[in-house]
Amino acid sequence: MFKKREYKVSIGEDWAEPEETLLDSASAHSDLEQPITPGAFRFVFVSSIIVSLLLLGLAFNIGIVSHRGYESLAYQNRSVNFSIPPPRGIIFDRTGKPLVRNIPSFDLLVVAKDLSFEDREGIKRVSDILSIPPDDFLVSLKDQSRERSVFFVALDIPKDKVLDLSLMNIPGFHVISTTKRQYIDGSKFSQVIGYVGKVGKEDLNDPYYTITDSIGKLGIEIQYERYLRGEHGRILFENDQQADTDPVSGENLVLTIDADLQAKLYEELYTTLREAGLSRGAGIIQNPNTGEVLALVSFPTFDNNLFINGLSDEAFKKLFDNPARPLFNRVVSGLYNPGSTIKPLIALMALADDIIDADDTITDCISLTIPNPLTGEAAYVFKNWREEYGQFNLRKAIANSCNIYFFTVGGGFGKVAGLGINAISKYLESTLANAILGIDIPGEKAGLIPNPAWKEGSKGEPWYLGDTYNVSIGQGDLLVTPLWLNTYIGGIASKGKIYRPYIGARVVDNDKNVIQAFSPNIISSLPFDPSALEEVKKGMEQTVESGTAQMLKTMPIKVAAKTGTAEVLKGKTTNSLFTAFAPSDNPEISMTILIEGITSNQGLAVRVANNVLRWYYKAPDHILTQSPEATTVLNSPTP
Repeated sequence: MFKKREYKVSIGEDWAEPEETLLDSASAHSDLEQPITPGAFRFVFVSSIIVSLLLLGLAFNIGIVSHRGYESLAYQNRSVNFSIPPPRGIIFDRTGKPLVRNIPSFDLLVVAKDLSFEDREGIKRVSDILSIPPDDFLVSLKDQSRERSVFFVALDIPKDKVLDLSLMNIPGFHVISTTKRQYIDGSKFSQVIGYVGKVGKEDLNDPYYTITDSIGKLGIEIQYERYLRGEHGRILFENDQQADTDPVSGENLVLTIDADLQAKLYEELYTTLREAGLSRGAGIIQNPNTGEVLALVSFPTFDNNLFINGLSDEAFKKLFDNPARPLFNRVVSGLYNPGSTIKPLIALMALADDIIDADDTITDCISLTIPNPLTGEAAYVFKNWREEYGQFNLRKAIANSCNIYFFTVGGGFGKVAGLGINAISKYLESTLANAILGIDIPGEKAGLIPNPAWKEGSKGEPWYLGDTYNVSIGQGDLLVTPLWLNTYIGGIASKGKIYRPYIGARVVDNDKNVIQAFSPNIISSLPFDPSALEEVKKGMEQTVESGTAQMLKTMPIKVAAKTGTAEVLKGKTTNSLFTAFAPSDNPEISMTILIEGITSNQGLAVRVANNVLRWYYKAPDHILTQSPEATTVLNSPTP
């Protein structure tokens, strides 16, 4: 019925079947099927086994090995776990007097998942207690709930409002008890203790901290943070149930500071600066036999209680935009010319290198003249701070602070070769003048010891004899901290031992059990014979008996001292310095005082030290009848 039809296509002279026209004659691949190789099956089989083993291992880890951790995580995902900052450890002075306290504080916490925005009446009652407009309060709650699961809506709530909030028991609102730091006599101790503040972004890199924590920011508070901070507590909110884990307070710290001596040093410096119309000064008192810091004050200072509740814009500007830099610790961070307070050390160098004998003298303390190194003509005159006549040996040169004597032994003059800057630099380095001493508060700076290589590199100038003269009396480019100055004077008092200065004495628990104690540490020694140290000590005693510090002459104990004045702006302003140790025959304390920016010979540093020492040794008041050392001034340019 049906006939099969055949169709062919003509290609050139040949005929092709229709299916042949679908073949790609140019393809490199065969149109025949190829079998899968056995290797492919083996690869799939092995891969399946490996993946199965990995999945089994992961399941084993989740279900068996890390079961408790994942169980806890799952538990927390259906609850809210809030970290409670612990009370910080208390800081005491050496006698056990507290210098800080922790005051109870109450904050209102909101758990977003428990909050019901339909309970308008309850939310309004909370806003009324907090004295916040209800509409504003509601908007704030909604905004914060979208961003956080837990947040604070009020901090440091008054106690009467705390009771009202607790009695309401409105879901989602929780009163949290914490503490806040309070500093006792904050301004007097702030340069030592420092302060705490809210954690910053970089602090959160430490897994210990949460965004609600505070952290030490300066002084002892930051130096001993790991002891003082304690362990967090926890509050777990779940299904209207609250489970608390109490925080563990930080460990307590006992300082080497004597609170009464600290307060006295503060008061004397403050009064002296105020009466002189000045604002900047510093003082430090140590035990020269251990390195313990008994008192440390720097002006202008600041009230560390300002940081507790956050700084206002005005307070921030007064602290951080103030050119007087209240947060700057001048004792450990300030670099100053030591002036004549360096002379006892220069005298020790000269004795050690046989530049002079203790009994060698110069005639008159008026001036010396040196020739111009280029022309050979006498062109440069270096004068003493006042004209004095007679013979000056080492003791009298220290006592009367004779510049001419120290120009001679330091840089050389006439038949005296002098130490030279290389020897002076070597000795200054050996006494750690350009090193970090390691006091346990942050910010310590190393001093600067100038030498020919330094001057050439920093100023592009050669070193002149006048530069050596400058360094020999504590002027020029020589810079040190008051901390180092007091440390080297303490080295003379302790027969050559240089102790690391320290403030933290021991860490104790609440039962006064010692957890860790910090011991005296000798970090270097003065490279001088005991006989040389004794000779210089006699010169410092003579400073009080007949020299530039006779204000202390009537003290009931012997004092070894050295006055100093360093020029800041030529002919305009100077810094007044004083350093001493007492009793000189059995030293208990070493002291250094600095007053910045005096404009006349007022002997201010001596006055502060005199008043503190008289109070310390219960001595009667005494009025100075002879002017202390005047300004050390180089009256002509150095070559």
